[in-house]
Amino acid sequence: MLLFIKLVHRRVFPALAALLFCGLSAGIALVWNLQLGTIINTVSAGVFPPFGAVRTAFVLLGITGVFNYLKNHISGYFCELITHDLRMGYARHFATLPVCETENLNAGQELSRLQNEIADVSAYINANLVQLADDGIKFFITLIWFFTVNARLVLFANGPCIAILAYVVFSSKIIGSAVRKSQQARGRMNKYSDSLLTLFPVIKLYNASGMTVAGYDNETGEWEKQTITAEFVQARLMSLSGLLSTVPLMILLLVGGRMVINGALTIGVLYIFLNLSRNVSGVMMNLPGYIAAFRRFTANMKLLEPKVLLNGRSDDH
Repeated sequence: MLLFIKLVHRRVFPALAALLFCGLSAGIALVWNLQLGTIINTVSAGVFPPFGAVRTAFVLLGITGVFNYLKNHISGYFCELITHDLRMGYARHFATLPVCETENLNAGQELSRLQNEIADVSAYINANLVQLADDGIKFFITLIWFFTVNARLVLFANGPCIAILAYVVFSSKIIGSAVRKSQQARGRMNKYSDSLLTLFPVIKLYNASGMTVAGYDNETGEWEKQTITAEFVQARLMSLSGLLSTVPLMILLLVGGRMVINGALTIGVLYIFLNLSRNVSGVMMNLPGYIAAFRRFTANMKLLEPKVLLNGRSDDH
């Protein structure tokens, strides 16, 4: 992960800006839910909500949309900068190699790394990296607010998450093992491809294409099998995780509904708890997918680290 730390350090201001807008977006969304909860309490009391409260709710809704747009724009810009630095660092590594070392490079292996490891890292950075940070910020902001409003309801609703979290940890290990097998199979296939490219003149000379193609088909088939298995295992375990994620929501609805009936909780606050509960329980339920994707990301970064050269400022736009 040293390479990733260096990449982020080069783009520290866009990274901080992305995190800042993630926090602001989560905070504004919470304020909007509070305003909506107030309106719901007013309506449930049989009173028409004042125009000022409705206007404030619409203004907050618009501000939420603006902050979400800015968050997505800045986050996307940051991810593209990181991806650009990674690719340019990869190219800079080869540009600085001596001619004698360049002649000994395996073109097939380097092309495979460009098409696989760098492509996977770029996809993860653009699709998962900032989303993971955004989910984490929402989790902590929402959980802190829940505890300040009604700690007992939070403990009742999220108590089962401890047992579910144990399942999440267990399933993440299974998914991680399946992903590793898929990566190992792809590595063997890439090595076989490199050997074919290196020995192509000899294979052509001795008409050994039949034997080599059969071996390549075997390696490709094994990689395909392991990849399908990894995807199947992840889909099956994540489906059960998604089903389990409804347990805290049902408990929240039952316990919170009883509190509303007894007058210990307003219906507006219960609505906010229900609306924002996914910020807490949803993050824990999605941990197997997060962990599996992060393990694949770290494995690819470890392979790329010796091949990426980062010097000075990024002025190669």
